[in-house]
Amino acid sequence: MSTITLRKELQEYLNNADERFIQLVYGMMQADKSNDFLLSESERKKLDKRIARHKKGESKSYSWEEVKARLQG
Repeated sequence: MSTITLRKELQEYLNNADERFIQLVYGMMQADKSNDFLLSESERKKLDKRIARHKKGESKSYSWEEVKARLQG
């Protein structure tokens, strides 16, 4: 189904939807517009450096069992 068709069907549905559903869709829209989960440029660079070090074997990694043991101990 094309995006244009989806938009038309959604618009028609929203025009006839009850208030509860409209509030739910609005909440989803607001959450989608939020930038809370985006990394800043400096955070992205730091993460890229850590990934590169990991791929080169220059950083310590732990198995899931080791992580669980450290958390429980």
